[in-house]
Amino acid sequence: MNRKQARAEILLLLAALFWGLAFVPQKIAMAHIEPLAFNAWRFILGGLVLVPLVYWLSSRRALQPGEDGGHRVNHSWRRCLPGGAVLGFWLFLGAALQQAGLLYTAAGRAGFITGFYLLLVPVIGLSLGHRTNRWTWAGIGLALVGLYWLADFSAEAQLIGDLMVFASAFVFAVQVLSADHFVRRYDALRLACIQFLVCGLLSAVASLLVEQPTLSAAADAAWPIAYMMVFSTAIAFTFQLLAQRDAAPSHATVIMSLEAVFALAAGWLLLNELLTARELVGCGLMLAGMLVSHYGNHTGTHH
Repeated sequence: MNRKQARAEILLLLAALFWGLAFVPQKIAMAHIEPLAFNAWRFILGGLVLVPLVYWLSSRRALQPGEDGGHRVNHSWRRCLPGGAVLGFWLFLGAALQQAGLLYTAAGRAGFITGFYLLLVPVIGLSLGHRTNRWTWAGIGLALVGLYWLADFSAEAQLIGDLMVFASAFVFAVQVLSADHFVRRYDALRLACIQFLVCGLLSAVASLLVEQPTLSAAADAAWPIAYMMVFSTAIAFTFQLLAQRDAAPSHATVIMSLEAVFALAAGWLLLNELLTARELVGCGLMLAGMLVSHYGNHTGTHH
């Protein structure tokens, strides 16, 4: 493993940790603020936090012109805008579904169900000509059984929340494939910044249309917004985009699957969420499915 690859995988591990822990403030925030309003605050502020970082790194790049590898033309806001807008739309849709789902389901459960996007990526990739091997299908089968065990069909409200989070996992899979396409052509930080601002603005418009957002509600949810703004949005998504260029796909998927484990641990330690034996079996099968899916897959093009 070379140094670039090792750095990329450390960045992915930190992103998985920040995202896993994020389900706790996301869940807590729902007691104070509506889902779309929460996303508007976290993504707009997260995007604005990135702006000075983009210019600082750009100034460093200007001092070291050889590092651009001849692709300096793609380090412009105008060039990155279309790709960032596409990513922002998918992020808006996925985040809205996930955040609304957390009104009805537990943080730890939501973390595991969201992790299903790692298995959906290669499935959706089939339509783009990506190859998928038998390990992927075996992993998907295991994870689907785990998802069935995790679901509680007797609790209608929780089931609705689970289904919304599952829908968000599908959207996040599309977002990952889109990011994989754009990050190889355009500046990762500018893409991240644009996608957050577009996502935040779409969330704000949607909130104004279907919710009753207030400043007092945002103030009540100040610390969850702050965590999501800095760690889950500005840092974690940026780490993902930066790492996606150099991480080995088979390693990256295993690392990202740890997000579900971090979410479960955070829900247990910080929110006193306890899972039944059946739910733990479901989580275990889903995690096994994520790992098996990429056990023999060392030639994939995405994660």
